[in-house]
Amino acid sequence: MEKKILVGMSGGVDSAATALLLKRDGYDVYGLYLHLSGPENSLAQQQACELAQKLHIPFITLDGRDIFTQRVLSLVVSEYARGLTPNPCILCNPAVKFRLLFKVAEEKNIPLVATGHYARILSNNDDFVLARGRDIKKDQSYMLYRLPMEWLRSIRFPLGNMTKADVREIASSKLPLWVVKKEESQDVCFAPQGLMLFLRKYIREETSLPGSIVDGDGHVLGKHQGLWRYTIGQRKGLGLSGGPWFVVGKNLAHNILYVSNTREHHPGFVQCVHPVISPLLKLGEVYMAQHRYRTTPFPVKVVSIGEDSLRVQVVSESPMVAPGQSLVLYNRDVVCGGGIIISSEEVFPCLT
Repeated sequence: MEKKILVGMSGGVDSAATALLLKRDGYDVYGLYLHLSGPENSLAQQQACELAQKLHIPFITLDGRDIFTQRVLSLVVSEYARGLTPNPCILCNPAVKFRLLFKVAEEKNIPLVATGHYARILSNNDDFVLARGRDIKKDQSYMLYRLPMEWLRSIRFPLGNMTKADVREIASSKLPLWVVKKEESQDVCFAPQGLMLFLRKYIREETSLPGSIVDGDGHVLGKHQGLWRYTIGQRKGLGLSGGPWFVVGKNLAHNILYVSNTREHHPGFVQCVHPVISPLLKLGEVYMAQHRYRTTPFPVKVVSIGEDSLRVQVVSESPMVAPGQSLVLYNRDVVCGGGIIISSEEVFPCLT
């Protein structure tokens, strides 16, 4: 008997290739389009439906806009207004996307779900762990680190061992040319015109008050236009001479933006909340940490693990990390844990 599986379909080549591969492997495939933002019957929804018809699989649509607004959009706006830098996809995957996939799967008596993410799930005795995709340029494990471990045994990532070129080649054998050649979106799904433009519509004016830009010696170099508009590590758009200058910190209480003329920092500590802790994460061990999607990892040592917090020590020079971002810890390719950054205790005089 064929095993049923529910595939999240977006109208793009990755999710379509996922459905195609699973069908070839003998699964009874169902497609699900999650309508999370924008108008009814969008182009993406029409394209997902067309691809499901091409693959001869049942197609379901679900309006998830209310929960997406509550669990992602509202939080993104409020966190940016507080000067933090959350990642919308990291918030969405466990709270909305996969939760709704499992909800529909349960209602339809479908035991497995799948998506077109470039990540792998490895078995470790009776446990399952998340790991990087083979194509390091496409790896999306960072975005998925908050998925509960108990979900992993019921998730399939068929593209985890493939490159993008592999996927397009497979898709070309069965799928329409328009999806094979479709360009990847570089935008946040709910903000096709850019996240900053989206945020300007919702963040109140009182949180956009100008303030001082200050260097490490306490010298005022200029004025900023509202702290929420700036990200730790940002270089462009500061309006300062004598650079390059990089944003290194924010003082929300005094409305000050701190800058430095170097991107690298001395060793310090990073404190995280809402930790995700796997049995593979050990106190005192060194892991490679990633603080943004598609960035070079850096070594950290775990110095404390709690129910509500995770603290690591940076053991060599590292890039600047921003409160609100996620810090994800890896042992080689395997995700061992992570959390939401709330502070970075760097050796930078004006911040201490």
